[in-house]
Amino acid sequence: MRNFFQNINNAFRRFMVGRYGSDQLSRFTMILAVIMLVLNMIFRTKTSVFYWLVWVFLLISYFRMFSKNTQKRYDENTRYLQLKEKILGKLRGTRGGSGAKSVRDSYRYYENAYNNASRSNSSTMRSDKEHRIFRCPNCDQRVRVPRGRGKIEITCPRCSHKFIKRS
Repeated sequence: MRNFFQNINNAFRRFMVGRYGSDQLSRFTMILAVIMLVLNMIFRTKTSVFYWLVWVFLLISYFRMFSKNTQKRYDENTRYLQLKEKILGKLRGTRGGSGAKSVRDSYRYYENAYNNASRSNSSTMRSDKEHRIFRCPNCDQRVRVPRGRGKIEITCPRCSHKFIKRS
């Protein structure tokens, strides 16, 4: 029985090779589908709008996950993250323009982490264990420093702010 499930898992992995997969936008559309499903159960009518919205959001989400046009899906997700940051920035009372840069930085960080994990080079895995990453308290820039050096003074490469951390 275990071999059967391993075969199904391997077949699904082969199917997903070259496809986009799940990202923040597809997860958001899935959450919207679940919310519409709950609203459909609450407001049950013969022709419920919520019923059709569940199907629309599910189809959009699955279309994005199984798409082979990864660059277009990546661009859509980046635009979604920028819009989300702009809206959250307005709710927080900060400017939305400064948040778009942090979204881009965090998206690059996750993309680099994915690319490094997909490579089977052991030296890249070792380098992650040899460094610590801190955020500059002034500009929120990530700064990578070597581990095991004790208390060190770190200078931010972006704003030249100096701060002390234990590595």
